[in-house]
Amino acid sequence: MSTRRHADDILNINVGGKKYTVRRTALLADPRSKLAEWFRPGTQKTIATDKGGNLYLDRDAKTFRHILAYLRLKKEKFVPSLALPSKPDDLAKLVGECEALNLGELKEMALEMLQKYQRTEEQHYVTSYVQNAVRDYESWQFEREQNHMSLKKKPVIDDDYVPNSNYEEWDRM
Repeated sequence: MSTRRHADDILNINVGGKKYTVRRTALLADPRSKLAEWFRPGTQKTIATDKGGNLYLDRDAKTFRHILAYLRLKKEKFVPSLALPSKPDDLAKLVGECEALNLGELKEMALEMLQKYQRTEEQHYVTSYVQNAVRDYESWQFEREQNHMSLKKKPVIDDDYVPNSNYEEWDRM
């Protein structure tokens, strides 16, 4: 396995026995996290590998999928709170993993959602979760529409523009 690291490598990572395939840029989406520290190009940090040559992280595999969803959404400048699990026990596990990996923003979102949970009214919790997810999405959508409206008013041509994602590139077509 090559030790060279490029910003947009595709990596195979074994997390607690489950294999994930992810772009390095997704792991770098939260620059203060330990994942960014470990996977940043040019870092000298050695990451263990499994017998198959996959990078190995000794973390909870089920919870890590929410972390990856968060990082991918954050990278695409989408609504990161949509990555939160809907069950309180999964939220609690996520808080622990976020603490270990220094993912402060995701940890705060998970804690906020946990605080809204009322053990005696699970239906209320689900309703609250859905309402928050819809609110966050609508807020993101409104901000995006406002940005598009302001761009339409002021035509700016930037020859050095590099899209942040494939979606932005698609939108510009």
